[in-house]
Amino acid sequence: MTHRLFKPFLFAVFAGCLIAAPMAARAAASDEHKQHRHDIVQGPHVEGHIAFMHAELGITPEQETLWAHVAAAMRQDVKNLEDAEARTSEESNSGGAVSYLENRAMFAKLRAQGEDRFLKAFRPLYDNLSDEQKAKADELLMPRD
Repeated sequence: MTHRLFKPFLFAVFAGCLIAAPMAARAAASDEHKQHRHDIVQGPHVEGHIAFMHAELGITPEQETLWAHVAAAMRQDVKNLEDAEARTSEESNSGGAVSYLENRAMFAKLRAQGEDRFLKAFRPLYDNLSDEQKAKADELLMPRD
């Protein structure tokens, strides 16, 4: 059961971003809050998402160093979630509600850490983007209406 609940949430956070609530909590959250586009990135797709964002933002050679920190944050978020998912998958499902809630809290903490990591990497890049690039970043990262 744990594997079924957490496997879909391997993404970065993109800030793993980047990222880690059980499926039921995710569905409830989507009803209450607008989802960010980066929240849906899953582990196997992080490299494609990184490439997509790089292209969409039009990262210049001068911005590559700052971009590298953003990409590294995204990869780290996915790795952290994949590692946590592997640990929870190996555990017995006999923990019941307490085990479920412990896992849910652990993934919520990982998500918060991923958001912080992404923000710390993204802020310097954003400050160095052109107005057009900032508008595109806002479009990509802010909640949809």
